[in-house]
Amino acid sequence: MAEGQLQIPPYVPYRTFRNFVDQLREGIPARIDRSVWGARYSGSSGIQLMTTLKVLGLTDADGRPTEELERLVMTDGDERRAVLAAILQRHYRPIFTLDLARATKAQFSETFKVYGAREGVLRKCENFFIQAAQDAGIELSQYILARRHTSRRASAGSRTRQSSVAAAQPGRLEAVPAAALNSLAEMVLAKYPDFDPSWDPSVQERWLEGIGKLYESLGRPAPDSGRSPGQSSGESANNA
Repeated sequence: MAEGQLQIPPYVPYRTFRNFVDQLREGIPARIDRSVWGARYSGSSGIQLMTTLKVLGLTDADGRPTEELERLVMTDGDERRAVLAAILQRHYRPIFTLDLARATKAQFSETFKVYGAREGVLRKCENFFIQAAQDAGIELSQYILARRHTSRRASAGSRTRQSSVAAAQPGRLEAVPAAALNSLAEMVLAKYPDFDPSWDPSVQERWLEGIGKLYESLGRPAPDSGRSPGQSSGESANNA
């Protein structure tokens, strides 16, 4: 990453992050790697989740949990909200230059552009921040929140219409045997380069987006093969 360039903030679904943190109450491991998260998360979601932990300073470069992650996992109520708020304030400094209790949606989105990600990814970054801020008890303006609820309803309606159309199309992938789909996935994934954590953030972003679109097009979750998509069998998914 070039000097002075900001890291792209998390864009994994916030619920995925929150659920994972809650699951760590069963016991915080010495290192968070695929053997910890692979049974629950696979494909791009798992990699995005691990990237989120690193970006927020909750694990070090080797995947070892930081004290801040331990505090987030083990606290409740106001104490947990305070820990989460401190994490957000440290890692979203450009966003907190706004008066978030009064800022418009346009101001909010314009400020996120400082991270340099593409438009579709930025929307996911915004959604993660909004839900995390609400979880942390940070006040957000009605303007930031209002259109988000409208978009959710529109998206739900769109999915319903798509499902109706899909039901009338006999040639969809659901009719293809699972074994054939897995075979096809392996053939395509074999052409992907191995994920390299030293890549520029924009390259990492495109790699993750491509993997996600591949699985979406197949209509199946990523196969839990014991390694990250596109990663050679001798490598650890922790290096992502």
